[in-house]
Amino acid sequence: MRPSEVTTATCHCGDVVIHLANKPGEVFECNCSICRKLGVLWAYYPCDDVTFSKGGDHTRAYVWNHRIIEFHRCPNCGCTTHRIAVDRTFREKMGINARLIDGVTPDNTALGHINDGNLDWFWSPRHP
Repeated sequence: MRPSEVTTATCHCGDVVIHLANKPGEVFECNCSICRKLGVLWAYYPCDDVTFSKGGDHTRAYVWNHRIIEFHRCPNCGCTTHRIAVDRTFREKMGINARLIDGVTPDNTALGHINDGNLDWFWSPRHP
């Protein structure tokens, strides 16, 4: 990543600092049980486009259900920072909490929806 292209995501206290290759053009709201409760918007990046300059080695992970995704958070302020596959061989992309990126607004970023909950929560379509 060239420094002029880097976008930064930080947790509330600043203990976790993530550098991204660019600002996301699209973020996603997922309605699965964990994402609804976390209130995150996910921006997805190839792992090679993400670097941690601070705190990447001390986040705390929560793994649930089928045990395929780690949800990481800052151990100090509790902000969800990122999600990544548990399987180390399947770590091509990772989700970054776009709410930690300053300057991401509805004016410059599209919002997509991931219907992983299928529970008619919030924006989910009604099922017959």
